[in-house]
Amino acid sequence: MGLFASAINHTTRPEDRALAIRWLSQSREVIASDASSMYKLKQLNALINSRTAIVAVARGISEAASNYRQSSLPWSMKIALPATLAAMPLIGGHAAGIAAFGGALGVPVLLLVFLGTAGITSIIEAVVTSPEARTHIADIIDVIVEDERLRRTSAQMKAAMKEQPLDPTRFSMPVEEMALREHLLSMDPFNFEQHSMSFFHRAGLEAWVTRKSNDFGVDGFATHPDGLIIVQCKRNSPSNKVGRPTIQQFKGVVEEQHAHRGYIITTSTFTDDAIESATRSNKIVLIAMDDLVRWHAEPPHF
Repeated sequence: MGLFASAINHTTRPEDRALAIRWLSQSREVIASDASSMYKLKQLNALINSRTAIVAVARGISEAASNYRQSSLPWSMKIALPATLAAMPLIGGHAAGIAAFGGALGVPVLLLVFLGTAGITSIIEAVVTSPEARTHIADIIDVIVEDERLRRTSAQMKAAMKEQPLDPTRFSMPVEEMALREHLLSMDPFNFEQHSMSFFHRAGLEAWVTRKSNDFGVDGFATHPDGLIIVQCKRNSPSNKVGRPTIQQFKGVVEEQHAHRGYIITTSTFTDDAIESATRSNKIVLIAMDDLVRWHAEPPHF
């Protein structure tokens, strides 16, 4: 997985990294299919040969792995990799025997088979969380919204997820608590959304902000191993508490989209009715000003 992620991250052009992510996503679909081993190999080879940038990445991986016996790969992989390849009798011939392991394009194809869908998913996540790979965030999100974990999300929500996406931004904040509270209250609402989503990104999740308002009232998204996280941000004054209607509407969005969690983050607090409504769902998390201040001192785990 490290070989793949390193080869992709060291490509010269950001658009080539986006292409590589798409290639991995398509390869994952091929491997997950019920097709024969021979058909899968042909499809994987075709995907590699489809773009010059992918061929370059594949060759880089090949060169790094061709002398794997003398490489620094863990012993478990040195043993498991040839054993896995040898145990694929349906492939046969020169296309996928051990002899093909040193070929320029044989290595990445066989490694993809060896890694499987879970391994490819890990590579994609390792690449898209790299700052250098986020220039083409819209292309990355195209891959994310097709992820199997989000398969039950509606087409309308997937479209909302892709509306003018921007990276989270961690803005400089005062250290002293009262100054921090005042600064959060005075932030531009959109900057507050970017800042709020930066906590999810810092926790290692793929996260982004939508600049354009949408019918769902959602300001940001993050992908968790267990599914989609939906975030709504309310940069309210202390006296403007978030009420029950907001919670009820947001609960409906979270449930309808089969999301893993829904977070409402505010610079104020919540009414008693709102809190009571949120407790009726194990998917809704309310973050009031006090909680948000604690996030700055103790980064949360999601």
